[in-house]
Amino acid sequence: MKLHHLQALVAVIDHGGIRAAARALHLSQAALTKSLRLLEEDAATPLLRRHSRGVELTEAGERLVGHARLITRQLQRAEEELRQAAGEDSGTLRVGLVPLLTLTALPEVFAWFRQRYQRVQLQFTEGLVARVVPALREGTLDLAVVALEAHQQPGHGLHQRLLRQEPQCVVARTGHALHRSAGAPALSSCEWLVTSSLLADAGSRLQPMFGPAGLPLPTRLVSSEAMGTLTLLRSTDAVSVLPRSLLGRPATEGIAEVKNCPLRAADLQLALLQRPQTPLTPAAEYFAHCLVQVVGTGGQAQAVATA
Repeated sequence: MKLHHLQALVAVIDHGGIRAAARALHLSQAALTKSLRLLEEDAATPLLRRHSRGVELTEAGERLVGHARLITRQLQRAEEELRQAAGEDSGTLRVGLVPLLTLTALPEVFAWFRQRYQRVQLQFTEGLVARVVPALREGTLDLAVVALEAHQQPGHGLHQRLLRQEPQCVVARTGHALHRSAGAPALSSCEWLVTSSLLADAGSRLQPMFGPAGLPLPTRLVSSEAMGTLTLLRSTDAVSVLPRSLLGRPATEGIAEVKNCPLRAADLQLALLQRPQTPLTPAAEYFAHCLVQVVGTGGQAQAVATA
């Protein structure tokens, strides 16, 4: 298999069709189609299904495209590393960030990074574990900061650097009845906003919070991501759990901790993840340094490898 054939496959999937991919690669459609045909001949199996709406991957194509992404991104990363090491301010850096950091630390990290690299293109993705781990493995993200519960591991084969522990608390809109009385029946009967990963295993994940307080688990659960959770908290009687450091900021205006709440939410661990044995570009190294300094413990964060 030739590199430009793999690049053609990735481009077709990323751009949604042969015509758009050919434009992105500055090729004719005939040249791109030939590359795909030769790749399918090398693979000895069809990789794409062509139809009136465009193309889609076959099962074999799904298997190959992950390797193709990693290979093409690794080559791009190597080229960027050499240019940046020579003093060139260029390249692309792809970072996954947990919403907590997007709403708090990102402006400071961004400003610090831009003092050294003004022209490196930055691409940010919401850093939920289920989303960023596959992206790190296939090379479409360079590094990520995620929020892990005590029992969570991001997965085998990733390097993990612990940044800080983040206390959480039960929250509701200001004026909610829970601020007057956080009684057991009220807490269990409330509608709770949870992440999609928690919803999939709600019983065992919520039990450590409700069980010690002697409360039944809530039955009204709504799956919501960060911005949806904040919007619903401000405008409805739904409740949730948020990092305590997020309160008192513009993003959480109208949302407050439920005081004297019998529920004790587990702390989160903020962790910086990257692929092992894959050197970061100088720009990625510097962005990670900025993250550790702003988010972590003054550069003294402990580096550990996941089992």
